[in-house]
Amino acid sequence: MPPVIDAHAHFLPEPIVAALRARSEAPDIRAEPGGGESFGIYRTRMPYGRAYDDLDARLARMEELGVDRQVISLPGLFGVDSRPADQALPLVRAFNDGIAELVRRHPDKFSGIAALPLADPAAALEEYRRARGLGLSGMILPGDAFVSAAAAERVRPLFELAAEIGGLAFVHPGPLPDTVAGPGAGPVDAPAPHTDSIVHRRVTVDIQNRMTEVMVTLALTDFLDPYPSVPVQVANLGGTLPFVIERMDHVYALRHPDQPAPSRSLRPLYVDAASLGPRAIALAAEVYGADRVLFGSDSPIFDDARCLDAARQARLTPAERAQVAGGNAERMLAEAG
Repeated sequence: MPPVIDAHAHFLPEPIVAALRARSEAPDIRAEPGGGESFGIYRTRMPYGRAYDDLDARLARMEELGVDRQVISLPGLFGVDSRPADQALPLVRAFNDGIAELVRRHPDKFSGIAALPLADPAAALEEYRRARGLGLSGMILPGDAFVSAAAAERVRPLFELAAEIGGLAFVHPGPLPDTVAGPGAGPVDAPAPHTDSIVHRRVTVDIQNRMTEVMVTLALTDFLDPYPSVPVQVANLGGTLPFVIERMDHVYALRHPDQPAPSRSLRPLYVDAASLGPRAIALAAEVYGADRVLFGSDSPIFDDARCLDAARQARLTPAERAQVAGGNAERMLAEAG
């Protein structure tokens, strides 16, 4: 029976939880006056619960859903890895050490993706080397680093290193170091009023638009050409690209008739289906190829059961459904080495 692999999941091992609780400013975990805890991130505060750090509960949940393996990363939108280097380095090292220990204890259940101190390029390279030595499978990078080909140049040395020592690049929604100087100490997120649907704009539309820009950089420029051995995973099905690719083709037919249509020029990337539904998954499989789409849950931020149901309900052949459920992720991890 083919494996079920959640290629986009988050977990906080004990070392980074302890480090965050010891901090007095974001990023931090602190008790709230009304009970419970909150997580300070670069834009606001959000509720923090044991789903982030309870290993027994995580293993039980995986067993309940029939998930064989999770690929664990630090939540990119929290901005921990984009803080100033003197703050980020001890936090990402605590995360990487904790996840490496988790992988050592449960090699059949977890793979780990390293977080890096993004504000210090030299330290990021050093930490990636160290993380690979710990057995981690790759690195997580912020989507904002790929909103243009010019912006992506700042992370090119990390791709050069990955081509040398192996590992995958997981591009996840997240900020660059220049954008996280604020304290991240606003109120705990609450439902937005319907008057302007701020949650829809910020949590859905803005993030998906940004991930579409990521795909334009990574799938439709030559940035990745020197790194054919580095598997690249882009979160959230690569934003809205599956929906707008036909418009891109139409624009090119009118303005650049001598150039190949974008839909025929897409470089082969992996995209995960975290938080998207069955219709979006089926469209992504049609555009990218079913061999490039991964099941991902973005757990515990999103509902893992709903995400798994979406992958299973997508209009795909049984063979394609098996690829999405785990076969593609298994191949990607093997390519990462």
